[in-house]
Amino acid sequence: MSEFDVNAGPENGKNTARARRRYNFVWRILRPFLGIALSWRARRGKEDRTRLTERFARYEHRDTLPQNPIWLHAVSVGEAMAALTLADALRACGETSPLLITTNTVTAASRVMAHPLTSNITHLYQPFDHPQIIDRFLRQLDPQLAVFLESDFWPNLICRTAAHGTPVVFASSQMSERAYSRWQKRSDLAAAVFGAAQAILSVDAQQADRQIALGANPELVKIVGSLKLPLAAQKPDKTLMDALRGAAAGRNILIAASTHPDEEEIVLEAAKMLGPDWFTIIAPRHPVRGAAVQALTVAAGIPAKRRALSEMASKSDSVFILDTLGEMDSLFAVGDVVFLGASLVPLGGHNPIEPAAYGLPLISGPHVFKNTAEFNALRSAGVLYDVRDAASLAETARAATVNGKTRTARSRAARQFATEAGNRPQIAAKLCLSLCKGRNSTQ
Repeated sequence: MSEFDVNAGPENGKNTARARRRYNFVWRILRPFLGIALSWRARRGKEDRTRLTERFARYEHRDTLPQNPIWLHAVSVGEAMAALTLADALRACGETSPLLITTNTVTAASRVMAHPLTSNITHLYQPFDHPQIIDRFLRQLDPQLAVFLESDFWPNLICRTAAHGTPVVFASSQMSERAYSRWQKRSDLAAAVFGAAQAILSVDAQQADRQIALGANPELVKIVGSLKLPLAAQKPDKTLMDALRGAAAGRNILIAASTHPDEEEIVLEAAKMLGPDWFTIIAPRHPVRGAAVQALTVAAGIPAKRRALSEMASKSDSVFILDTLGEMDSLFAVGDVVFLGASLVPLGGHNPIEPAAYGLPLISGPHVFKNTAEFNALRSAGVLYDVRDAASLAETARAATVNGKTRTARSRAARQFATEAGNRPQIAAKLCLSLCKGRNSTQ
């Protein structure tokens, strides 16, 4: 196989070939140092010491490898969850082929291996994007389909997979403004990468336009939406729900969900502004921060009890801290309005689909770059409210809970959005399966 032989998508002639040649030249320079880099990362817990050879596509430590698998590639935890969502959908469609998920990070690997379908999924670490290493990986696995999740576009991994004869799909496909700008500066290389895909399932129209501008065939781009969906909802705990409603005693309930440092202070200030008619529940993204959040409530003059200490708020409390895992559904089931964390600080915002499924009005700060498509859609549906500080948070919470036809319509729109989002994995799975190598001629 030629280093520049890509069967899918335009190469754009000599300029593209030169761009790929320069890219691979860098990898050849780095090749003697890759082992040193791996050892350094392993000492810091960023690599699995027992599986370092997988980065070189060497698998002597494994008894078996899946043959002709459907291959799903992810980077870190978010993308891995999207890959698992798609894997579930493939199985639900009756697909019995081996499934391979590759990831880049150790944390993503642990998520994949903890999934209930683990016995039917093989996990490998992403090989280095060195051309010879990628070729070795492809020879040994010979995938019948390659699905690249979210925004991980490695030139050799994608182009050489296409040259191998394996159909390439970009699913839940998106990139940040910064990444898009970088690809624009490398337009020749971008043409090879984005032209190699036989299908691109974008999260929204803006992302579709970006990928077309970078070299994707417009006829192969479809808008399906993000596959980065929340896990299946857990059944709300009726005992907890009753206790929270008892503590609220008829007051409106503001849920501050998955908050981060520097956000709880803003929520507490807003809680003061809301006054005695409101009961605020703070659920920090990382429950281990429960004690730190409690210290903040004391400093704010509104001390709060903690769920992790088996405490429960009473009618005299205006704030409660739910610092436990697996109970968010119970909060959404009793809440009147939800503030989604990681949005008043520049962390990108958490996925809004889960609270939307409960028909709740959503409040978010300005930093939602990790789930832009979802937030834009909810904003257009009149479900999402944007805030920047404690005053706007308090004012918006009041406005969002006014009774009437608007609130009912908003709740219906939120539930409908969540329902439609839940259909995306099956849509994506069917589109992917239609491209599996060797099947097109029989369909």
